[in-house]
Formats: sequence, C-alpha cells, structure tokens
Amino acid sequence: MLLVVDDDDDLLQMFETMFSRAKVPHVCAQSLAQVKALGDILPSLETALLDINLGAGKPSGVDVARWLEAQGYHPRIIFITGHAPDHPLVRSAAGASGRVLEKPVIPSELLKIVNEK
Repeated sequence: MLLVVDDDDDLLQMFETMFSRAKVPHVCAQSLAQVKALGDILPSLETALLDINLGAGKPSGVDVARWLEAQGYHPRIIFITGHAPDHPLVRSAAGASGRVLEKPVIPSELLKIVNEK
C-alpha cells in the first residue's frame, strides 16, 4: 500500500488519478492529522510519498515520516519538494531515511520509483 501526502488539492488529485490508473493500491492524505486517522491502513504501508512542505505552521512531510517511525511503521520514504536543496526542510528530509525528488515529478519516473521493491 502506498501513502501519498500532499497539501495541494490539484497535485493530490493528479496522484490519485495516476496511481488509480496504474492500479497501485494507495491512500491519500493532506496532513499529519489525516494520516493519524487512517488507523487500520497504516500497518499495510509499504511506501510513503510525502510532500516535504505541508503548509506554513503545519507539520511537514518529515514530521509525518518521523511519526510513522515512532508508531512502529517503517514504509520506504520518498519525499517530494519544490524547495531548493539548501532549504532547511529539504536538508532535514535528506537527513531522514528517505529519498528526495524535486517537483515537478515526471509521472512515468515516479511510477517506476514507487514500484521498485
């Protein structure tokens, strides 16, 4: 199961459509609070695709990754960002156990990465 977390409605809809068409089992959320509400789905997570910045003053994708780990869930983490590599959140994500991809992501490349085992 793939978890996709992004605060951008349009981008989240694009991911939803792309992963549905590719028949990738997934669930989408826009915040850490929504991830926490997923409950029974969380143990089945294999990969988490997390936008690094989930909005000013809100928990980031790095926070989501750390929360998942603290709860005993260890999906493969893929961060996506539109920020420069020297942005503090990007540096924090690079320090976490995840891969960092720059936006815009190419759908075919993202599908290939998500489907890697």
